Parts: sequence; C-alpha cells; structure tokens
Amino acid sequence: MVKEFTGIADFIQTHTSFVVTSHSRPDGDSLGSSIALGLALKQIGKNVSIVQADRIPNDFLWLPGVELIERRKRVSGDIEGAIILECNNIPRTGLESLKADHIINIDHHTNTDFYGDLNWVDDSAAAVAEMVFKLIGSLGAEITSEIATNLYVAIITDTGCFRFPNTTEKTFEVASRLVSMGAEPAVIARSLYSERPESSVRLLATVLSTLEMSTKRQGSVAWIQMTEEMLSETGATREQTEGLIDHVLAIQGVKVAVFYREEGPRTTRVSLRSSEGLDVAQIARNWNGGGHRNAAGLTIDRAMPDAIQELTEVLQKALAG
Repeated sequence: MVKEFTGIADFIQTHTSFVVTSHSRPDGDSLGSSIALGLALKQIGKNVSIVQADRIPNDFLWLPGVELIERRKRVSGDIEGAIILECNNIPRTGLESLKADHIINIDHHTNTDFYGDLNWVDDSAAAVAEMVFKLIGSLGAEITSEIATNLYVAIITDTGCFRFPNTTEKTFEVASRLVSMGAEPAVIARSLYSERPESSVRLLATVLSTLEMSTKRQGSVAWIQMTEEMLSETGATREQTEGLIDHVLAIQGVKVAVFYREEGPRTTRVSLRSSEGLDVAQIARNWNGGGHRNAAGLTIDRAMPDAIQELTEVLQKALAG
C-alpha cells in the first residue's frame, strides 16, 4: 500500500488543468467517483474534463453530472494532471493516447502498477469512492447532493449493497455522511435495481439456465455462460450482465462463482467471485487479470468451452489446496 495522499492534494491545489478518467467498461465505482471528483474540481475553479473511453451503461445514465463525461479515445493538450481512478495500469483506461505533464494514480486494488508520478493506493478502501471522498474534503470543496449521490452509488455498487467482504466500519461511516449530505438511499436503490428493462430480465433467465456446478468436498465451483447469440436473442446489452454472477454465488455451498462471456471465437472474458477463503485475484493474475480477493476478472484467449475446462480445473485444485 502506497500513500501519497498529501502530495496529490497539494498538487491539485497548485495546478489548474486536469483530466479525470477511469477504467474501460465503466462500472458504478469508476463512474460515480469520476463524476464526483470532476464536479469538485470544477467547484474550486479548476479546468477539468471527465473522459471515458467506452460508453456509459444505461443503468448509470441518470447520475447527476453524467452529461459532463466526454467519450473519446485520446487525451492531449495543455493538461497538467491526469487523474486516473481504479486502474492497475494506463492501458486499463482503454485510451489509445493519454498525454499530460503528470500522471496521478488513485486505486484501491492490490495489483496496481505504480505507474503514476504520484501514486495513492489504499487496499483497505472498499471502493475508490472512499478515497475520493477524503480527497474532496481536503480540497475544501463542498460535497453537494450531486457529489454525495455519485459517491454513494460508487460505494454501494462496489460493495454489493454492503454485502461483500470489502465492506468495513469506515465504509458505513462514509456512506452515513454522504446521506447526511444529500444522497437518498431509497431513490438511488430504486434507480439502480428496481427499474430494469425487459431485455435485462430475459437475459437473466437465459444466462441462469446455463448454470453448471462441480461439487467437491471442499465446496462447489458454479458457473454460467453467455454467448453473443444470447445477447442478440434477448435484445440485451453487455452492460446488462452486471450483477448476474451474484445469483450464482448466492447458491448454498458454492465457494466460487464464475461468469464466462463470449468475446469472440477464441476470446472468453471471465468474472470470478468467491464467498470466503479463496483469493480469486491471485488466480486471475495467471492470465494477467486482477481485482480483489473475492472479486476479480480475466481474459482467456481460448474458445469458451476450452476456457471453462481450463479454469474449472485450476479452481478445483485451488479449493482442494
């Protein structure tokens, strides 16, 4: 863990032009944290652009300030500081080019490279939003209801509504303060989880019908899979796969849940979740993936049936340990 919090706050105070970005395939933590920080920097008079390489999932288009996000693949110009959130390396941003005088790396994952001129890595933070909350406070910006809403969304999505093992006392403290500053838990929960398009529900039914389990004495590995054809038949988008794996991990006796997604004839994207014990981030690193102890991702350059066979064997051996 590397702490350069003070140095980052000082740098921001003494410079003017910034870009804020995060990882490709954005999720609630990356989007909420980016918007919140961007709004705070604008509030204290900084010139700031919020940039995202990939399109914003429909589930998050209601976030206050989301219209400030610019979708583009290149960042250049008179930029003193590029603040990169929740990326273990620069390619993870999905940007083809990122040019700035200084790179600032803010992350809460254990496998991050220290690629920045300034690096602040805190693996005790449940979400990078916890770190952004602290940073905004140190800059003297007011945490408005819009900023509070974005940070609250970031926290609940990265903790599975406070269900994941990364949730700590600090997480609840920050969430409580955000509520006092204008975040509305009921409204946010309804916007995120209770207003689902029909295509999303049809995709859920289709993908869960592929459920398979490999039961061992040490616990079960369970997995689901999604093909390009399933997306086409249900009319769903890739973004609507978010959270499907949680249904698998909820099965009694399952120690590891896996979600395989077909990305091409010989490319399989994999999400891993573990309920206890097994460090899936360590397993993901075997394929240059990464993440948290209980939630990680990787890509296997093999057709999906072969990827399933290969990874299932690795997971079974790891559980037998």
